Amino acid sequence: MRQNTPPQLKLNQLQLSTEEVETLFSPYVISQPQGAAAEAWQAEKDRRAEKYRKKYWRRRFLDFLPSLGRTTPKIEEEYNEVWDRTALDSYKLPNTEGSQQPWEWGDKHYVAHRFGGARVRIAVLMRAIEQLKPASVLEVGCGNGVNLFYLAGRFPQIKFTGIELTEAGNRTAKRCQEQWAEFPEELLAFSPLPQLDRTAFRRIDFQKGSAAELPFADNSFDLVITVLALEQMERIRRRALSEIARVSGSHVLMIEPFRDVNEGGMRRHYVFTRNYFSARIRDLPKYGLEPQWSIADFPQKVQMQFTCVLARKKR
Repeated sequence: MRQNTPPQLKLNQLQLSTEEVETLFSPYVISQPQGAAAEAWQAEKDRRAEKYRKKYWRRRFLDFLPSLGRTTPKIEEEYNEVWDRTALDSYKLPNTEGSQQPWEWGDKHYVAHRFGGARVRIAVLMRAIEQLKPASVLEVGCGNGVNLFYLAGRFPQIKFTGIELTEAGNRTAKRCQEQWAEFPEELLAFSPLPQLDRTAFRRIDFQKGSAAELPFADNSFDLVITVLALEQMERIRRRALSEIARVSGSHVLMIEPFRDVNEGGMRRHYVFTRNYFSARIRDLPKYGLEPQWSIADFPQKVQMQFTCVLARKKR
């Protein structure tokens, strides 16, 4: 095992069974292709692989062009649009409308909606929080606040804070706090574990700001989490990870496309082309974080995979 590479956990070590993950993901599955449909699924995967391979080589030769870079203003503009059009109604069950993509999990193939992945990730967060028992949690890059809404309802005794770069994401989260008297009945079924307090979301502290300069004192939070947020921060990776380590008083949990699970082929081409997060787990000590474990055994999109990494703040 390489230095600073943590052990890889199995699902059951996180108190999640394969059956539970299948149950969480299944309402968002359009099909599990068999026969001719399986051939079509593979053809679509191959088509995407070729597409990203071409984009990769184009980017390799033209990387100096400013138009190809993912600057902070570009990311903010892109995700303002994302959070403006992502209605919370999308989290109702079942939901197989909208974007349909090829997914895989071990030897299983799916055509599925992206919100199935979001539901599994929230389950991972909940199980990790049960083990860590933090009194305070910060989510960096909290988007429209949906992760924190579900976490707060499950753990009403914890103080949750979210910081988001985009005006649209911050506005959506605060608007829900203002308009909902309690967490909507129609959104409860999406929660991987039962909600214990349907008003806890109103106590979340949402702030607007950048991960490169977090407006919090050192050691402010027992746990800092990121969920497919660092993926957008490759240009500010050093500052963002150093800031996350600074404000954490104990642990950091990251669900991100680490290089370890996107090493070659289409995954590497896709991440490079998008200028996404490309750190390796063993790089974390450079930023003040000591990796403890990782787990990547979940349904994943074919073009990019994520892994969940728990790190402890270095003393």
